[in-house]
Amino acid sequence: MDYSNLPSQSEQQSRKASGPANDMSDALRPSNPDTASLTRAHLKADARTPRNRINRKALGHIWQSIDIFVVLLLTVTGALALSGGAITSVAAGELLPLLAFAALCPALTLMMGLYRIDPRESAVLRMLRAVIATALTGSAITALSWLTAPDLAHQVATFAITGVGALTLLHVIYAAFIQHWGKSGRLARNVVLVGATANASKLIKANAGSGTVNVVGIFDDRTARSPQALAGAPYLGTTDDLVGWSLLHEVDRIILTVSPKAEDRVRLLLGKLRALPHTVCLLLDFDSLGPSQTTLDDIVGVQAARMSGLEERFGHNLAKRTQDLILGVGLFVAALPVMALIAVAVRLGSPGPILFRQTREGFNGRPIKVLKFRTMRHDPASAAKPMRQVELDDPRVTRIGGFLRKTSLDELPQLWNVLTGEMSLVGPRPHAPGMRTGGTETAKLVAEYAHRHRVKPGITGWAQINGSRGPLHTPEAARERIALDVAYIAKANVWFDLWIMIRTLPALLGDKANIR
Repeated sequence: MDYSNLPSQSEQQSRKASGPANDMSDALRPSNPDTASLTRAHLKADARTPRNRINRKALGHIWQSIDIFVVLLLTVTGALALSGGAITSVAAGELLPLLAFAALCPALTLMMGLYRIDPRESAVLRMLRAVIATALTGSAITALSWLTAPDLAHQVATFAITGVGALTLLHVIYAAFIQHWGKSGRLARNVVLVGATANASKLIKANAGSGTVNVVGIFDDRTARSPQALAGAPYLGTTDDLVGWSLLHEVDRIILTVSPKAEDRVRLLLGKLRALPHTVCLLLDFDSLGPSQTTLDDIVGVQAARMSGLEERFGHNLAKRTQDLILGVGLFVAALPVMALIAVAVRLGSPGPILFRQTREGFNGRPIKVLKFRTMRHDPASAAKPMRQVELDDPRVTRIGGFLRKTSLDELPQLWNVLTGEMSLVGPRPHAPGMRTGGTETAKLVAEYAHRHRVKPGITGWAQINGSRGPLHTPEAARERIALDVAYIAKANVWFDLWIMIRTLPALLGDKANIR
């Protein structure tokens, strides 16, 4: 089914109140909720939305890395013990059981599914699988030692018992963490459903308390047919309300529960939702769906077609974070003397704080506090005034502030934001919530504006080295910057980031046109 030919904005408007209703039964059709009901629903959604959640896939990779490290550590320690500290003088046959342990143990734990994090699984079953994987490894290397090094078989057996015990203990600890985090909701994906359908109701009921997916709420454009709640999940408004929802940054997935057979309806909804940075999934195969046997977690991972958003790239994210930490620490330490001098100059230049904390939009549009050296005259009442972009010869900018902005040295404190994980060294520059260009909210000028939130904001970026820096005063400038940001996200990798960093200083020094 082809959903690529999306309707225009005018077509969306004309279809908004027409077309067949969702496949909702009469029991799910109360009257349109009033304003007070919607307010209560939003408060309920806020209360049921877990924060500080943990990425299960990343957690599995981390635990796998820990296991591999422990296995290698045990192998080296065992080799030193068996050889009396002279590993090079020991025959290969005597070390073969230990090398087999280093290879077999990670393979068997992976085959037993011990790095697949499922809060629904009992701790006893997880520990049993860990014992089976490690015991098989221990038995195999003990048997191998009788063939390759009979004189050391007893020592190898002792090593095997030690290794099995150590790794089993690790997985007991892992199981305890999974149980604790599962009960607190930190391992659940936050999702919203678009389409208050009967199948959506069945799925929510069948998967209540699973700990894998938390349905924050329901959105549906057919307000006259939308319930105030669906299987306990509150109705939160239309898809237009979803786009501007204050909790949207806490959502991991958006699931369309409208039947794929309603092609016009699906196209209409995707036309709106593709503007968001989130992954949008379309629930497939309603006819063969068995809600009592199918979890929402399975649907998000398998039985839904990803219609919009980026696939999760754990390897890329890990490499990028490692790059940020290694280079970020080095740059932060190297910049400390410069930052100390700037701090003194800012303090002596004008009254007010040295650092300025700005609210900016981070990954998925989540609000973050970005640090900068203060470059403007301190105005305690400025927080209550509408934000105004800096202009040429702006009287608010101090003398030292003008120099800092021209050289971008005012952004050095953002290295701390990189180290804390709120920003990256390279990425789209963080914009203020509700930023305006020429009197119009920038997000309304560019349909792809929210796509820039699919990655963390950066200190420098592809747009900046291509001349798009500073305030945006025209719609054309806004569209150019967003196009460059989206182009960066499409081809981002570690080497591309390094190339952008190398080009940042020459591009910055050669820029005489942009206001900063």
